[in-house]
Amino acid sequence: MTNVTSDAFLPLAEPYALGALEDDDRASFESHLAGCSACRGAVENAAPAVLAVASALAPEPPRAELRTQLLDLAEAPRWPLDLWALTWEPFAPGIRIHVLKDEPERGVHKCLVWAEPGAQMARHRHGGDECILVLTGALRDERGVYRAGELCRSRQGSVHHEEVAGTEDCVCYVVYYGPLEFL
Repeated sequence: MTNVTSDAFLPLAEPYALGALEDDDRASFESHLAGCSACRGAVENAAPAVLAVASALAPEPPRAELRTQLLDLAEAPRWPLDLWALTWEPFAPGIRIHVLKDEPERGVHKCLVWAEPGAQMARHRHGGDECILVLTGALRDERGVYRAGELCRSRQGSVHHEEVAGTEDCVCYVVYYGPLEFL
């Protein structure tokens, strides 16, 4: 190959090393690469820069407690449930709660919450994280609407209130860590 041909492909060496070429351009460059030492050298020289960029863009590892939260969520009861077979305590107007497990040594509380359409949980601050898995119906807070199978997560220190969205009852599996402070 001549230098003129190499010069035309040379600007593609770094995008190629990054994996950023479209299929057609990548195929053309790879065909050219077999016979062009200048472009092969440019790809090899780009490798350390590509690794540096990839390292800088690496996602932050998940917090250590995320594994624990996932395991706690895995204990959610399977739907459908016989709600009438459980013991429910009134919690707020239109909201009842069934405690599944309290673990004071870990500061974790696991419960089912059954709420009627329009029922609202008072505004509160979380002393620890909270994970709400919607089993049926829909739940809304300031950040959005969560439907069956969706998760509403609140971080320690966050403030919000929830309400049942829609016209059907909402049942959720709730895992919260630490105390709640009602405002």
